[in-house]
Amino acid sequence: MVKTMVNVAYTWDKESISASGAEQVNLLIEWGYGAIRKRKGNLVPKTVGCDLQLRFIPENGVSLLKVEGVRLGFKRSEDGECMLIHCGDVRRGKYRQAVLTFSIPAHSSGRHTIGMMEWSWRKPSQEKRTLIRTDQIYINYTHHLGLLSVPPHPMVEKYIKLNETSMTVKKALRMYEKGEHERGAFILNRQADELLIRASRTDDMDYMKEAELLLAIRNKWDETFVSFASYSAKDLFDQSISAENVSFNETNTLE
Repeated sequence: MVKTMVNVAYTWDKESISASGAEQVNLLIEWGYGAIRKRKGNLVPKTVGCDLQLRFIPENGVSLLKVEGVRLGFKRSEDGECMLIHCGDVRRGKYRQAVLTFSIPAHSSGRHTIGMMEWSWRKPSQEKRTLIRTDQIYINYTHHLGLLSVPPHPMVEKYIKLNETSMTVKKALRMYEKGEHERGAFILNRQADELLIRASRTDDMDYMKEAELLLAIRNKWDETFVSFASYSAKDLFDQSISAENVSFNETNTLE
């Protein structure tokens, strides 16, 4: 197997799945190049690879259902035998994450392959794509109820939960824009409450920060949308203004 250039870590949300199969199982992938660095000033990290692409070749019966990650997208290959995930450029010292959700068929107990991951990129200023890494992906099947009842991996669970924020905000914004301010606020409050509960259970301040962000958005939108609606109702749609009270001058401006 080719294993060079890009560092990759794979983490399942469950250490074991039922031998009867699983309709949904999540795999967290983290990738990057070199030692992790904090950004200094306005310096942009050096690009070491362009158009990083992950090609997933599944075993029989395995399906890649969706990919969640920043600006990621995936599609089926022309022959339908693999899935292609576009991961963007790779910069030195910068790492990114994504969650891949699979449907996995039944299998006998034990550790079995679900597919192959092939990573490729183009070097800066070059057109030729190069295979830089391949990984065989395994998962453990079991009938053991004790193993199946193990809680999800906290890192994977955290990524999935925090990744819900953008969709929650978009959904709430649609409600505010439609004038359904209470529904919009409820959507934001509900997600914030769930994050606060997780923060109290895990002592993870990232959940707290995300909840505070949602509440700040709610307060800002309450101030912006509700105030605008009140202004509009009072000053633009005042029922006391009748056609007889409105006149236009020669330049057609409202007096």
